[in-house]
Amino acid sequence: MKTLLTFLLLFLTINALVAQSRAATALPPTDRITVTVHPGIELFTIVQLLAGKYPMPNKSVYAKETEAYFVPFANHPAVQQARRLQQVYSDLPELGYCLDNFPDVRLHYPAQSNWYTLNDRDTIQTYMRLCKQFAEDSHFWAFYQKHQADYAAWAKPMQARLAGEGLVDKLDSFYRLRTKAARWTVFLDPLNSWGAHAITAKTLNPRYADQVVYNVGFLNNESTDTSVPAFNLGSESVMMVWHEGSHIYTNALQQKYKTDIAKLAYLFNKADAGMKHNNIHDWAHCFDENLVRGITIALFRQHQSPKEARKQAAQDIVGDFQYAGDIADVISAKYTGRRTDQNFEQFFPEIFAYLAQKYPTAESTNQ
Repeated sequence: MKTLLTFLLLFLTINALVAQSRAATALPPTDRITVTVHPGIELFTIVQLLAGKYPMPNKSVYAKETEAYFVPFANHPAVQQARRLQQVYSDLPELGYCLDNFPDVRLHYPAQSNWYTLNDRDTIQTYMRLCKQFAEDSHFWAFYQKHQADYAAWAKPMQARLAGEGLVDKLDSFYRLRTKAARWTVFLDPLNSWGAHAITAKTLNPRYADQVVYNVGFLNNESTDTSVPAFNLGSESVMMVWHEGSHIYTNALQQKYKTDIAKLAYLFNKADAGMKHNNIHDWAHCFDENLVRGITIALFRQHQSPKEARKQAAQDIVGDFQYAGDIADVISAKYTGRRTDQNFEQFFPEIFAYLAQKYPTAESTNQ
């Protein structure tokens, strides 16, 4: 009897350990998604706003309080440095992702960055140091802490939606990931009136290389000084997860097959008005945008109604992303439309092979 009891206890213990192990590796959606306001990105946004190098935020109680608190620092060295930057765009505050460990701020310099190319490495790194100093001189952390309850309230609806609709799980399923699934972080930008932006965490701050990150603004342009920022994007959240997430998931693949993709550069029409309108100046960028839009269409075909999928495809045609539909077609026909163990990394070369076949050069046609 004692032997049998010992066996049963051992059996139950092993099963409990196995269950714990499975729970640890298979994180529920709510544990994989974080929605918050990033202090570093908020800091850089404020500096850029003070410099007049950022779109004006939509009106809100928060925007009004931010202006009142930080306007005394309008001539801080960080703000002056921002004014001297040669090429500044709305997504420059992503550099704030290189600051963490608040309030004892830790600064990481990216090994490589497009911002170095646009403004010079020393200039950007000086700017980053001065922004760190701005945080100390302006007592930024006290302001941020004061609004923690606001940030949590803004985050709750979006986190519930992202977890409830399984958008991240559907994206993971599309790529057929065999490694540990990434964690997702959504940064709310209450002072951002222009849109959303994917952040390549691995490039900016390798400490967070396992995270898929994007930020989104408060986009209500009819708000008033008494409005509270809200980030309920409706159907836009579907587009954001699948589109912006695919930028992150395919970045390494595009680098791996950079040479093969470059062979299709003849497909890029530099003089095309649509490319200029979309601020696309080279084939690598053009391919990247068409790729993620093609993937998004394919995902719509899988998980949304046929009508929604057609609407998504039509939007890309109107937006002059002329290869997105082709990419969606080959994905639907040869990848999502087949039961196979092949993951997206293995399938990826078939995309540019298909484009080369459908749009051959004059030389290849004559061979």
